[in-house]
Amino acid sequence: MTSVVLSDFNDCAAQYNQHAEVQREAAAWLAEWLPDSIHSPALELGAGTGLFTHHLAKRVKHLEATDFAPQMVRLGAAAFPNVRWTVAEAQSPPPLGPYAGIFSCSLVQWLPTPAETFRHWHQISAPGARLIAGWFVQGTLDDFFEICPEATPFVWKTADTWLSLLEQNGWRVLRHEVRHFVRHYPHATTMLRAIHNVGAVVPHRLGTVRLRQVLRAYDQKHSQQGRVASTFAFLRVEAETHS
Repeated sequence: MTSVVLSDFNDCAAQYNQHAEVQREAAAWLAEWLPDSIHSPALELGAGTGLFTHHLAKRVKHLEATDFAPQMVRLGAAAFPNVRWTVAEAQSPPPLGPYAGIFSCSLVQWLPTPAETFRHWHQISAPGARLIAGWFVQGTLDDFFEICPEATPFVWKTADTWLSLLEQNGWRVLRHEVRHFVRHYPHATTMLRAIHNVGAVVPHRLGTVRLRQVLRAYDQKHSQQGRVASTFAFLRVEAETHS
């Protein structure tokens, strides 16, 4: 991940939990697929401040939680002191495996080299290890990116593309499901501010004139009963290692 993204997540760490409503809902939905007891050792990648760690920590004895943003790790460690916390990239997690389970929530869409990363996760996993992960896919904020395509931080992949990448890089998909989370805001400015407040910012800063054009166009096109909606498409996956 780029240093710009790192800076954004670091800067937003203190306010992340306050604004991460969609991420919290997605974490709870993903947690429905967690077993009552998780084999150790387990690894969580992109743990952030611990929204998904909350669901994992009560189920596993030895959990390694990692995030690449030091301020996120600091807050996560304060909230869950019984978990081992480490500052680490998802592409190069701590070599403390082999891990019986690998977990992540709202991370994978940010990976710059997902195929390589999936292969690496397979390499540090024990035979038959489980991967339970969820992330945002194509369909997320489509209405906004239609009006402002330059705002998208990357090319969004479909759920099918992601599943193929997993299958091609050491993982057998056992089940998967996509859910659409819809949030409502008073207007587009509030929506964009909410997204910005969790560190997910526009990669190329929009000029003031262009930003006003975009926000006005979004409000005009999508306002209903004095509110605008934004949709987040979230894929959850359970997979296991295969040779």
